[in-house]
Amino acid sequence: MYFLSNYAAGVSLEYSLLSFLANDILQFAGITFIVVAIFKKLKLSYVQILLIAILMSLIVSYHPDITLQNMYLNQLLGNFIETVGQNIVSCFPFLNWFIIPAAGMLFGNDLKRCNDKDKLYKLVLRYTSITAVILLILGFITREGMFAITGGTVPEKLSYLHLSMQDIVLLIVIILLAGSLFYFISKKASPKINNFIKRTSKNVTAIYIVQWALILLLTYVNQFVDVESNMILRSVTFLAVIILSILLAEGYGKIKSHIRRN
Repeated sequence: MYFLSNYAAGVSLEYSLLSFLANDILQFAGITFIVVAIFKKLKLSYVQILLIAILMSLIVSYHPDITLQNMYLNQLLGNFIETVGQNIVSCFPFLNWFIIPAAGMLFGNDLKRCNDKDKLYKLVLRYTSITAVILLILGFITREGMFAITGGTVPEKLSYLHLSMQDIVLLIVIILLAGSLFYFISKKASPKINNFIKRTSKNVTAIYIVQWALILLLTYVNQFVDVESNMILRSVTFLAVIILSILLAEGYGKIKSHIRRN
């Protein structure tokens, strides 16, 4: 779909073929599953996995981006480390981003054994809210890392995908803050809303795949119809894609369950 969208937009065949090696969040997730499975096979604890992730992220965060002469190797290597060049940007390089799921696994493992989740989330909410405000203010003042606003090329616009350690700490803090807020909101929400959120969360991978298929399909179609974008159209399209993604993913799940039962 990436290939069709790019080629239809007039991108040369040479660069359109790069889409088959393109790295994004799904490739990062796939590599993460494989590496976590290897770590578990080696019987590493969650603390050890997090320490390895911190070391990897420290090395990559402060190492300059790499550019290889071969653009296809450049794109392929971008799945693991930060590469830039020839209109190529590595999105979510594994060595840089693995610290996020590693921290999540450690927190999730401790959460399962926690006897008083209310008390835990109150503490998390208190400290992360203060920390998040401080880090956000510093980020907007210094304009460093993912807060940097630079020129117009694709690599410059997507430079936030190559995180610094300050960015990583902020993201982890915000994730914990959001998780704490949603925990207390869920205690006040109706069972129907909570059931919808649980059901949708279980389908998040399928929803993501359907969502991107719809986005790329719309991008491909727009090469021929050339609809002029505006705020109303973008808002309607945004809502339509989200709703369709959820409905189609749920439909796929029901069909898959029916096939398995029979």
